[in-house]
Parts: sequence; structure tokens; C-alpha cells
Amino acid sequence: MTGIRFAQPRHKYDSYQDMYKLIELSGFEMIYSDEVDISKEGVYIFPVMNGDVEAHLRNEVNSGKVRYAHLILWNIERPSGSAGSVGNYAKRHRDLIYDRLFDEVWVSDKRLAEETQLRFVVLGSDENLGQPSDEKRYDFTHMSYEIPRRTNIYKHFNQDNIGYNCWPPERDEVLKLSKFALNIHQDIHPFQEPLRLSLFAAYALPVVSETIFDAYPWDDTVAVFSGYDSIVSRLRQALDEDYEPYKQMGLRARERMTGEFQFGKCVKLAVSQSLDSWR
Repeated sequence: MTGIRFAQPRHKYDSYQDMYKLIELSGFEMIYSDEVDISKEGVYIFPVMNGDVEAHLRNEVNSGKVRYAHLILWNIERPSGSAGSVGNYAKRHRDLIYDRLFDEVWVSDKRLAEETQLRFVVLGSDENLGQPSDEKRYDFTHMSYEIPRRTNIYKHFNQDNIGYNCWPPERDEVLKLSKFALNIHQDIHPFQEPLRLSLFAAYALPVVSETIFDAYPWDDTVAVFSGYDSIVSRLRQALDEDYEPYKQMGLRARERMTGEFQFGKCVKLAVSQSLDSWR
């Protein structure tokens, strides 16, 4: 089976801009999800799942067509988003496989994959997703929605020194001008935010992140991890210390995530394993 295509819904989601950019930079073809025909040979990866996508796939599955397509759902959302718990998240995705909407489901947090028995695939980065800069204006940026759990951390810092959340093209300057990237979870689950970390890696921003149970391929050589209750003091410490070691940490993260774990390379490896040795 040859040919990897990504299938996106016709509804645009701002939060998936970076995913679509990584797909483009890696040279993969992008089609609309309602153009997928399961009788046509190929690998189709769905980075977004919504009602329209599910309805189309159910129609395809129930059409009586002979199936030649290999269908993959790549879910980078957190369990608390819509499922409410890790258990519900796992069952929901297993049901999609049982119903034959998908042949496999990928997640990009290693521990989440272990707990749900779904497939772990690294979401890498790309050197052209962003460029590092030595000019700095902001202490840190977070590039995340401001919810109480996060603003309870941000409030301890001078708001004028925080790189505000925004979208491209304005975002490029904010990321370049930030010294650190702060990653606070949306909820209490210690799972990573792979797309946000991919973005930070492209800009070589040293990441200070709330604890992640298994952050692979990230570790303490390329990021700083701290519990929610201590992350304010840990970020303050980083801001007070010599920046050079942290700058080098960010550059190491960029090298790792755009080299060994470059987005397209990870996708091609996972697909080759899916159609060969995996299972």
C-alpha cells in the first residue's frame, strides 16, 4: 500500500494551524475528509475528528464497498477535552476501531498510549515551522487559552513581560521575542501538549513545563519540569539565572525535534510499521 494523505474537515480550526503547517512542510498531500473513498488504496490520516468526519466515514463503512484504504485517527486532544476521563477517552477510540471507522488510533503522549492501549506516535517538529532569535523582549510566552488554572500561575508575573497568546502572522514575532515558553496543563492530567511543544521547539525556546508523567521524547536535557505548586518559583529561578544554559537547552530541543523526530520522518516510520511489523 502506497501513498500517505492527510484528511481534514472543511470546518477550519485555528488550533490546528500548526498541525496543517507541519503536514505541508513535510510534503504530504492534504485532502478533505469527505473526499476519502475507502475503496481506493492508500493511507489516510485524520488529525481532526468531528461530526462531519464521523458521518462520512460511517456512510463509507456501511456502503458495502470493498475496503482498500488504511484509516488512521491521530488524536492530540487531551482526555478531559470531550471524553471527561482517560477511561472514556480509551473506550470512545476503541469503539471507533470496533465500528471499523478506523484501523488504528494514534496518540502522542507515551503514558496516555499505555493507559488506553492506543498507538503511540511522536508528533515531531520542523525547522521551517519557526526560527530562533537572539532578540528578547518578553520573559516568557505560553500560547494557550487563558483559563483559571493557567491564569492562577500567570498572575504572579508582570503582565507586560508576558508574550501574549495570538495567531499567525503576529505570533511569529511574539515567539521570537520570548526568553522562555511556559507550558501549563489545561487540567490535572500529567499528559503532554505535543503540538504546542512542537511549536516551541521550532523556535528553540527553553520550555518550563508543568510535570508530565512520561514526556518522551522530551526530558530534562531539553526542558525544565516542575509541579504545579512549584512552577512559579521554578520559572522565577530560571529568569534570575544566567540565560545561556537555558538557551542551549532550547537549541538542543530544536535539534532533537526537527532532526531525529522531524514530523514527516515520524509519520513515515509509524506508517511503515503499521503496514509491516506493528500489530
